[in-house]
Amino acid sequence: MLFGVTTAFANASPNYATNYHNDMGLYYQGYVQCQPSYIENGNHAARGYLRYWRYDLFGNVVNDTGRIYTAYGNGPNNARILSRSYTYRDSVIPNDSYKTQFRYGFDWVPHGSGIWPVNVPPVTE
Repeated sequence: MLFGVTTAFANASPNYATNYHNDMGLYYQGYVQCQPSYIENGNHAARGYLRYWRYDLFGNVVNDTGRIYTAYGNGPNNARILSRSYTYRDSVIPNDSYKTQFRYGFDWVPHGSGIWPVNVPPVTE
């Protein structure tokens, strides 16, 4: 029999993340989304991210994805849902004391601040 675990975070708002892992499976499925026009606690989510990492048998961090971002919203009136999915491969080594970790977050912009981050492409020569 297979059991699955889904974790949803703050899904009362359009800014949330989920993490799904089948107990007998080798993969985690992560998802993050945000809606820049939505005001949450006086802030707009300009973009969201998710991140996975796991440990070796000695407790050292290995295979860290770093932050995997959604696109930036165009501004505080942008009503689009910005999302990002990612499939993370777990280790086959049973390592209960150092389980795979999942984190998520958002880049927040204060409502009415008049500022908005922009996605600047890298400089090329």
